[in-house]
Parts: sequence; C-alpha cells; structure tokens
Amino acid sequence: MNCSIRLRAGLFALVCVAAAVPALATQEKILYTFTGLPDGAVPLGTLISDKAGNLYGTTEQGGTGLCTQGGGNAGCGTIFELSPPSGKTGSWSETILYSFQAGADGSIPMAGLVFDGQGNLYGTTSATNSFGQGTVFELSPPASSGAPWSFSTLHSFKGSDGAGPTGTLIVDHSGNLYGTTGSGGYYSGTLCVSSGCGTVFELSPPSTAGGQWTETVLHAFTASHDGAYPRAGLAIDQAGDLFGTTTEGGNTGTKCDGLSGCGTVFELQFSAGAWTEHVLHRFDYTDGARPFSTLVFSKGALYGTTSEAENYGSVFEMTFSAGRWTLTSIFTFNENDGSFPLSGVTIDAAGNLFGTTDGGPDDGSYGNIYELSPPATSGEAWSQTILHNFTAGKDSSGPQGGLLQGASVLYGTASGCISSQCTGGYGTVFAVTK
Repeated sequence: MNCSIRLRAGLFALVCVAAAVPALATQEKILYTFTGLPDGAVPLGTLISDKAGNLYGTTEQGGTGLCTQGGGNAGCGTIFELSPPSGKTGSWSETILYSFQAGADGSIPMAGLVFDGQGNLYGTTSATNSFGQGTVFELSPPASSGAPWSFSTLHSFKGSDGAGPTGTLIVDHSGNLYGTTGSGGYYSGTLCVSSGCGTVFELSPPSTAGGQWTETVLHAFTASHDGAYPRAGLAIDQAGDLFGTTTEGGNTGTKCDGLSGCGTVFELQFSAGAWTEHVLHRFDYTDGARPFSTLVFSKGALYGTTSEAENYGSVFEMTFSAGRWTLTSIFTFNENDGSFPLSGVTIDAAGNLFGTTDGGPDDGSYGNIYELSPPATSGEAWSQTILHNFTAGKDSSGPQGGLLQGASVLYGTASGCISSQCTGGYGTVFAVTK
C-alpha cells in the first residue's frame, strides 16, 4: 500500500491493547466513485455536511486544471458537493463547485472544508499560486438556484509567513480563520534549512466590504522544543485557546529520525496582546510519534492519534489536572487491527471514538474503520471493534481523512489505491451504518 511505504513503524512492546478485536456486522455503501478527470481524484480531507444532508469535500487531484504528475495531467484538484437521492433507491449526485487551475487560486487542496455562519466555505490549497506556497480561499453560495458558487483567494502564502497548509481551518464567532502551515516561517536556524518549520496563522476578515483579509503569524516553529511541521488543523476551546500537533520536533532523543524529536502537542494562549506557545507533550516513540491528526475535545479531555508508535500507531487521551496536561495512550495498533492512523477521531455522546487507519492488518486489507469504546472501570483497556475493512477487489483503499457522524451512519473518503486488484482507484465517498 502506498502509505505503508511512505511511513515506517517502530517495534516496541504494546502500551495498551484490548483483549479481542470483534467485527461488527456493519454495512458499507459506496456513495460515489471518482473517475479522475474531470470529476476529481484522491480525496484526502474530512467531509462536512449542511442542514439538507449534502456532503462537501475536496480532491487533491482531478478537475479541469492542468497539473502534471508522473508525466501526465492529473488535474489540480476540486471542491465537490454530493447530494443525497430524493428517494430511498436513488443515487447520490456529484456537483463540482470549483476546479483549481494552479494560478492565483492555488492547487492540490489536501484539507477538508469549514462553513461559517452565512454558509460560505473556507479551505486551503497546499501548493502553486503567485508565490508557489499555497492559499486560503473562500467559496460563497450562489444568490439564485443554478448559479455558480463564487470563488475568492483570501491569502497567498509567501514562505516567510508560512507554506504548504494541509490542515482544515477553524472559524471563530467573529469570522476569524485559524490554521497551520506544514513549512515556511523562515526560521533562521539550520534544522529546517531555509524553508522554515511551519507556522500557526490567523486570517481576519476586512472591516469594510471589499477590503483585504489580514494575516497574522501567531507562532513560527523552530524544530527545537516547540516542534516542527504541523500538518493537521487546530482545535479551539471556549476561552479561545488553540491546540494542535506537530509531526516532528520536541527534542526527545534519537528514536525518530526526523528533526530532533517525534512531534508535540501544543497550546497557543492569547494574553496581554500576544500569543504564547506552550508544549503540552513531547512524544518519545514509546508513547507515540508523528501525529498527523487534528485534536478533538470531549468533556474537557483532548483526543488524537499518532501515525507511528510502538507498533503501527496509537490513539491518545490528554487530561488536565493540577495545572498540567497528561497524555495517556489508550490504544496501540498492531498487525491484527490496522496501521498508520493519519486522521483523528470523532466522538459520540456515549464517549465512543471512531476513526480510520490508512493501512490494514497483515491480511491484505487496505485500511479500516474502527470504534474504540471506553472501559467500564477507569484504568482498564479500551475495546476496539473493526467496523469495516477495505479489501482488494471490493472497494477503495487508504482512508486518510476523518469521519463525519450522521444519524447512525459514518461518512468518509478513501483516497484510492495503486493495486490493479483494488477498485475505486481514484477514490470514493462511503457511508458505514453503525
């Protein structure tokens, strides 16, 4: 599998394993299969939905733009909408809301989208614009039925203020956007060469109609104790503090062969007119490594995943007590239950966690959808249930985005596969009934 080749797993003892991995009799349904050009290819981000049940997402490739990859045109990416059927037996229908052209609009959108209160969509592209470093964009709904959505580039990264955003944005009550860039910031040290170790940024809307959005770099990473290369989006609490992860940095030893550490969990707090970063946890491989996931709050705790750990990745919980945050690995993946969770988790009202792994067990699977249920007694092991295994010849593979919860159903995307045995090679949108 392609992601299994890109990522390496460590080999240590397990921290926390469930006694068994039962399989739930769930039903997967493919809602849409991408064909490459022009309807899109390789969906990587998490889906969102509106009140009518329409799904919205991005594809990294496909569309009408001219972006070459492997010697041919792969397309520059799309923004799409999937509308549910009007009847019980109909098919979902796709509408391309925008095709990126690799100009000032950018290309290769890898993150999901976010709505504001007025129904506008916001997102990022990871590459190609006037400066070649990625963009932040807005897509506004049409004023009348059948008219096209209106696209605007809100910000073009220059490198010094960030480059290559791949995480989903968040929007606060004032309409400010917050996000991360995986590189850029032009830290003058040697660890990130000349490109910088990544940033956390804020985009503020104009005070008058037709004005320019204003970008502020809240933090530029140095790859030392504060981390490097944040690939995921941010979480925000009721006080307006920001929480996120970096895939490298932290200065925790040599078990990770990246930039001085295995990654961090960080918080940014605003006080006295300035933002200050606090590192809440530095991974050292025994408790996880290289978190690509966006954190999620539930009942005062933070939850996330690491793409590597003592075997093939982990799910962790962070709790706050006595003035400090403490991380606990609540589940570590092994060769039997999935590998390389690149997305975070979603949580239901009962406290169950749902997520995806990009790789599968050693039985030929191409990733899976899992549920983790909390123990009845504090301190005991969480129990995992495999809701679906993506398998050769039946469906797509590589679910790298997170899951969207509906009423008794989970929606997600699979990025596609290079194996001739696997269908849905350009990716799919799926639903799994819980």
